[in-house]
Amino acid sequence: MLTHIYDFVVIGSGISGISAANTLIKNNKDVLILDKARNSGGRLSTRIHPTFSFDHGAQFFTTKDLEFSQIVHKAIQTQEIAILEHPEKGTVYVGNPVFRPFISKLTGSLEIMQNASVTHIEKPQDKPEERWCISIADNQPIFAKNIILTMPAPQTNALLPEYLTELKHTSLQALYDPCIAILAGVEVPLSSSIFLDNSELLDKPILIEKGNIGWSIAKWSHSVENNTAYLSVIIHANPEFSSQHIEEDVSTFPDSLWEEWKSHLKTDARFDVSALPKHISYLKGHKWRYARVTKTADEECERTNQKYSIALAGDWLEGPRIESAWISGRNAAISLLPQD
Repeated sequence: MLTHIYDFVVIGSGISGISAANTLIKNNKDVLILDKARNSGGRLSTRIHPTFSFDHGAQFFTTKDLEFSQIVHKAIQTQEIAILEHPEKGTVYVGNPVFRPFISKLTGSLEIMQNASVTHIEKPQDKPEERWCISIADNQPIFAKNIILTMPAPQTNALLPEYLTELKHTSLQALYDPCIAILAGVEVPLSSSIFLDNSELLDKPILIEKGNIGWSIAKWSHSVENNTAYLSVIIHANPEFSSQHIEEDVSTFPDSLWEEWKSHLKTDARFDVSALPKHISYLKGHKWRYARVTKTADEECERTNQKYSIALAGDWLEGPRIESAWISGRNAAISLLPQD
């Protein structure tokens, strides 16, 4: 039986990986993305509940790059992305109502294998012209002529062969802050006094950035049929709180952050917080160990080894922004394409 050899395997189905794969597809390459997660998107991933939905990674992004801006503006026209005016950052872009439709559009033409945990990549040091062998937990190996790694820097370092010393050095340069995220869902009657007789509040997100809460956004949805409003709340703890609690069990911190969020909401005269039900329909915690890039790899560090047909990508190479991840993935793909 003949073994299929891909032109490229991209490890990671976050924004960098999606960008790299789209760039390669445009250049008529045979590409496969591998990712250990259940869904694509990385920092723009969405957790779906029958009643609530949460963008529990990045809450918004901005754009400057021409290509990425064009993609985003098309997504606005097709209503996968919405515009939000942030009180400090100005115009930002958010999922409409979540990021999953946007990610689905970006990955629509890509071949992706989710739930695929890559355990090892191998190519003989003395035979750089040979194919890469990618080992996957509980699955058959995959073979490729080229490989692009788009995971966080520590995971990239762990996967790189020891003989690729310059790339391993690059992956040791980046530093991160962790982030603890809380996902809360609340149901209230549409007639609830929480709205203080102002039904227009259902159309406006609630933004809070105070105390241990580095960023939070709450969005309403509602059902006229059952006279119920649903509040989906995402709370991101600040770096100090997250660093202190990142090693704790994920069940230990949701309650305290939820209570803090409610205490801050009490200062908003638009709402009667006492009308919130004591029972929370949904409350979960999530830990992002490599959430915020605080130091990128130095610009002079190697990102591509053309001899061994391997490149690195990620926001830890370009900057801590969603757009930076997109640019990095595109650059990695271009660096391994034949140059005219």
